[in-house]
Amino acid sequence: MKQADGFSLVELMVALVIFAFGVLAGVALLGSGYRWEGQAELETQMTVAAEMKVEELKALAGTELPDTVELVLGGDLESNTTGYWDTAELDGRTFTRRWRIQAGPAGTRQVTVRVLPLDPPAAGYAELWTHVLHE
Repeated sequence: MKQADGFSLVELMVALVIFAFGVLAGVALLGSGYRWEGQAELETQMTVAAEMKVEELKALAGTELPDTVELVLGGDLESNTTGYWDTAELDGRTFTRRWRIQAGPAGTRQVTVRVLPLDPPAAGYAELWTHVLHE
C-alpha cells in the first residue's frame, strides 16, 4: 500500500484553530498596548502639569510680593479652595490643579500639588510634593 503525502483534513482544521487563537491573542494584546500607551501619556501630562505648578509656586516664594513671600498656609487636595486651585491645558487636555501649603521642617513650606484630568475626564490623578524655603 502506498502512503499519501500531505496533511489530512483533521490536521488542517487543528492547525487553523491554533492559528486563529494566536491571531486573536495578538489582536487583544495590541488593544491592551494602545490603552496602556494612552494611560502612560495621560500620566505624563498630569506629572508635567504638576511640575509646572510646583515650579510656579517656588518662583512666587522668591518674589517680594507681600501675599506670596511666605506661601500662605492652606489649600485642599480634595476640593477646589479659593486661591489654591486652577486649570491648565496641555496637548488639548484640560487639567484641574489643586495645591496645599503646610508648614515644613526647619522653616520650610511643604507644597503638595494634585492634578486631575478634567476634559476629557479620566480616572486617577498625579501628586507631587516638595519643600520650599521661604523668608
